[in-house]
Amino acid sequence: MLLEGKIAVVTGSAVGIGRGIAIAFAEEGADVACIDIDSHNNAETVEKIEALGRKAISIDCDVSDKAQVRNAINETTSNFGRIDILVNNAAIYIDTSLTLGNYMGQAEAYERSITICALGSYYCALAATPAITKAGGGNIINIITEHIKPNHLMTGMGASGYDSAKWVQWRQTESWAVELKDSGIRVNALCPGATVSPMLERHAAIVLDKAMQPADVALAAVNILRHGPDGPTGQSYLIGPSGSQTGAADAAALAPDS
Repeated sequence: MLLEGKIAVVTGSAVGIGRGIAIAFAEEGADVACIDIDSHNNAETVEKIEALGRKAISIDCDVSDKAQVRNAINETTSNFGRIDILVNNAAIYIDTSLTLGNYMGQAEAYERSITICALGSYYCALAATPAITKAGGGNIINIITEHIKPNHLMTGMGASGYDSAKWVQWRQTESWAVELKDSGIRVNALCPGATVSPMLERHAAIVLDKAMQPADVALAAVNILRHGPDGPTGQSYLIGPSGSQTGAADAAALAPDS
């Protein structure tokens, strides 16, 4: 199997895209550290991975808290001895518009968006990079959004905090790829369109019938890894443009020699 003997860390693993990626990696032979603040659903993700014959641990962690992140990564290395793959998937999508709510509430929502999505991915990469380097190199995959791509930017939905944080993750992907190349760490991102998840159900249920499944994004994540240590780095791949139903095909296209 592709990931036999590898250890993956997946944030936001309790539901949706994160759960899909964690399970897909386990199906390819990886053991998985599942990081989320939703301990109930995260435990279910672990059960699904263990049912595949792989090892998994559930770690309660708010990725916006740098001390919790460091402890979560330390717990991963204590249990598994190494880290080969980090997937920064944890995110929050809340209203940060300028014309609704009250000043303090909207300001705190914007700060929370930036802290979870942008700072959270930085904290996780900062904590995990030494372990990935020690393992001989590996991969960091940032789950961003189609919003960063030309002609895909969402407007009028009051989510500038989310979108701004995702733009930061885009720059993180490109910068880290350069910084970590000599350490043998590839850094890439996936920019999925609407994907079935509790987040989508809460904020954009109208597009559920056209949305991709988490397995589509998971396939794309696996295919990034199929390229091996000499594969592309610093890339942000658009998967399943909004309004299309081509997610699975787009994901498959990331596989080498496809």
